[in-house]
Amino acid sequence: MWKKSEMRYKWMKYKYWIYCIIPTLVVFLILYCAPPDECPENARYILSAISQSLAAILALVFTITLVIAQMTKRYMAMDEIIFRLETKLLMSLFGIGIIAPLLVLDFGFWKWGVPLSIVVASSCVFSLLPFLIGVNNLLKYDSGIKNLDEEIPAAIREGYEQRAINKIGELNKMGEIAIKESREDVISSISSVLSRSGLKSAEKKFWYVTLQVVYALENIGLKSVEKGFKYNSTRGIVDGLRFIATETSKEIEVGGDFKDAVIVEVLKGLSDIGVKAAEKGVGDILVDAAGHLTHVGQVSRDKEAMIWLWCLGAAVTKYLPRYVDDVIRNIGELEETISGDWLPLAERICMENYPELKDAFEKFKRINNK
Repeated sequence: MWKKSEMRYKWMKYKYWIYCIIPTLVVFLILYCAPPDECPENARYILSAISQSLAAILALVFTITLVIAQMTKRYMAMDEIIFRLETKLLMSLFGIGIIAPLLVLDFGFWKWGVPLSIVVASSCVFSLLPFLIGVNNLLKYDSGIKNLDEEIPAAIREGYEQRAINKIGELNKMGEIAIKESREDVISSISSVLSRSGLKSAEKKFWYVTLQVVYALENIGLKSVEKGFKYNSTRGIVDGLRFIATETSKEIEVGGDFKDAVIVEVLKGLSDIGVKAAEKGVGDILVDAAGHLTHVGQVSRDKEAMIWLWCLGAAVTKYLPRYVDDVIRNIGELEETISGDWLPLAERICMENYPELKDAFEKFKRINNK
């Protein structure tokens, strides 16, 4: 059985093909209730016009598709477009729409030949929308992500920070669209590209670029969990945040840069994603977020890791009580590295960021003090 997210993806993928059937049926019903004039002269004109028009439309559509495919600068782009099932179906449909009127002209089946030719022609025209949407998705996600995976590291390697930031913004926007379309496979690919880009920019000490990557991962991660994506689709996001923070912590700090902001935002992002995962009942992501907060806190010695762990403890107390012991264990591990009484500060920050967890924070505090 398909899961809910898979059903959403199937619906988003094929809904426009379903939509094109509706106007085709409307045309069929109209012609059935009010059949066209059977005058041979009128019929010949209509049939001839249908064949020529469909042939011209087909040529125009594929010319545009060829131009777009060449713009992707990928050798396999045409194979990915031409050999799709949707492309084969569209070409077959247009072939029938072009040839059928010619056969009717030859054999003179005016009564049913003309209405059916019009119906087939209508379905050809209406099917262009889902076909072009499919081509757009193919070029946008498959070719687009591959191109950005090459362009972002190249920009970082050559020192073009602003270009890298612009490309990261494109990838972030692409991720938002993919989430709306329930494309979990795309989110996995985007998170991988962003993670690699963040690591590369951290190695180059381009901290502002790294910060933009963290923002993008946090944004996509939150919306993915909100959408109900599976663990395998979203784990790469929290893993990427951890890897970026670890790499950032290794580098020697330079005064006045954005290095500290990267660590702070990673910790905040892991907390936000963890709290949202708890709210949505995604225990695996919650456990990963808590573990990564602990790890980043240990390598960076940033006290905010402890603060956000307490917030996460409040979230699990409210939404997923069975994971309370896991968070308490994470806090204990982090206390070996970060000492001090951070509880009052943690409570204040938790109330500022997650006011709905006020009562849960008090309850978690009592549980942890037992």
